[in-house]
Amino acid sequence: MKKIFILIAITIISVGAFAQSTAPRFGITPNSDNTGRLLTYAYKSFTDATAADTAKVIPAAYSSTYRVSLTDSLGIQITSVGSSYADDDITVIASGASGTKVKFIGSNFISAGTATLTAGGRAIIRFKFDGAKWVESSRVVQ
Repeated sequence: MKKIFILIAITIISVGAFAQSTAPRFGITPNSDNTGRLLTYAYKSFTDATAADTAKVIPAAYSSTYRVSLTDSLGIQITSVGSSYADDDITVIASGASGTKVKFIGSNFISAGTATLTAGGRAIIRFKFDGAKWVESSRVVQ
């Protein structure tokens, strides 16, 4: 019986350690560190190949930038929000020919849907983590 309780306690602690956080990465209480020196930044590039592709990402930084070079369409999927904290940012910078698309796949996004590039061939889409989901905050498609 004791072993069952220990197993349950270990399971609860390990699951809690990998769950997303509703608190920000920086301190918000008096005398806590809110200088920004603990914040992390990430940059990653994806090149779209012909046919339907999916880029699977796990954001683990305060600000993550994903540069996408499109051939036809690319889906971006966040496979886990376990490393995300409230107020984290994602910026997707996409470039490609007119008619190319960036899709946001999965249940971890709340977005306005697929971004289809126009004659200028550029898009910048930003997301903010609200503690549970990545919510689209702005979109510019040119």
